[in-house]
Amino acid sequence: MTSERADVVVVGAGPAGSLAARFSALGGARTILLDRRPELGHPVQCGEFVPSARELADIFASPDLFDGTFDLPAEAIQRETRTMACIAPSGRRYEFPLEGVSVARRAFDKALAYRAEGAGAELRNPAGVVRVRDGTVELATGGRIEARVVIGADGPVSVVARSAGVQLPRQMYRMITASAPGAFAPRLDLFFGSVAPGGYAWSIPKLDGANVGLGAFGPSDGRSLDALLDAFVASQGWDGAVDRTRWWVPIGAPPVTAVAGRSLLTGDAANLVMATNGAGIPTAMISGRDAGTIAALHVRDGTPLRAYDPLWKRHLFGPLRRGHRVKRAADPVARSDPLLELGMRYIGATGLDDVMRLRWPARLGGAN
Repeated sequence: MTSERADVVVVGAGPAGSLAARFSALGGARTILLDRRPELGHPVQCGEFVPSARELADIFASPDLFDGTFDLPAEAIQRETRTMACIAPSGRRYEFPLEGVSVARRAFDKALAYRAEGAGAELRNPAGVVRVRDGTVELATGGRIEARVVIGADGPVSVVARSAGVQLPRQMYRMITASAPGAFAPRLDLFFGSVAPGGYAWSIPKLDGANVGLGAFGPSDGRSLDALLDAFVASQGWDGAVDRTRWWVPIGAPPVTAVAGRSLLTGDAANLVMATNGAGIPTAMISGRDAGTIAALHVRDGTPLRAYDPLWKRHLFGPLRRGHRVKRAADPVARSDPLLELGMRYIGATGLDDVMRLRWPARLGGAN
C-alpha cells in the first residue's frame, strides 16, 4: 500500500471543494484535491443557476465575503436572468426581480478546479475515497494520504462525514434534471404544487434550451421521478427532456458544528443548503472558501480547526436557519394545492421574494 503526506486533502472537486482547495493552497498549505469522477461536472446534478454577487450579498448580509469568491468563470456562463417567477398550481404567476446567471456545470466545475490548480493545489481524478480515519485518507486504489486536515466536500452522502460518525438531521429530496430544447425567456421559473409533490419544478434558460427538472418530497401517487418530469414537460408544451440525471438534495437545519476531529465539512455534506429553494452552489462556495482559509491557518500557525465554525456561521448560519424555519412552517401548506394557492395569493410576489431570500414574509409578521 502506497502512502504519502499532505497538509490538506479536499475530497470532492465541486464548487465547495475547489474553493476550499484554492484558498488552502493560497494560504501556503500543500493541498491535494480528489474527485471520484472521470470528468468533473458530469453528470450534471444541479439546476445550474447562480444568483449575482449583489443578490447574494443582500441575502447573506456579508458584502465583504464576495471579493474573490464569486468571480464566476466567463466560459461557464450561459444566460443572464433578471427576474424569477413563482407559479401557483393554477398557473398564476408571481414575478419579482432576481439577477443571476445560468451556468454549464461541466465547464463551471472544471474552471473552478483549474483555478485551484493555478493557486498551487494538486488535482487528482478519478480518485475515489473509501474511508477517512483520523486524518488518513484511504483511496479506492489502495493507497492512502496522511493529512493534517481533511475537508469533506463530497455531497449529501459524504464519505468524510460518515467516516467521522456525523449524522445530520435532514430531509432528502429526490431530484431529477434534464435538458429541454427550444427558446426560453431570460427568467427563472419555479412551479409549485402537485407537479412536484412537496417541492417544486423549474426551468432555467441556457444557450441552447433550458435546464428543466424537479425536486419532490412526499407522496407522488406512485409516480417515478421520470413520470413526474414527463408530466411537467408535457404540461408546458416543451419538446421533450433528455440527458436526465437523478440525485439527492439534503434539506435540514444548519449544523451546530461542521468540525469533526481533523475534518471540516462543507456544502451539502454539512447541510449548508438554502432550504426554501434548494440552492446549494453559493453556500458550497462560501463554506468551501471558509474551510480552506481555516485549514491553511491551522497548518501555518496552529489556528484551531474549531475556528471554522464561527467563520462559516458568521456568513451563513442566520439566513440558513431562518430559511429552514420558513420551509418547515410552509410544508403543511405545500402538501395541498388549494391551500398552497391561497397561501401564495395571500403573501403575493413580495412575500414569495422574501421566502426565496430566506426571510419570513413581512405580511406574516416578520418572525425571526
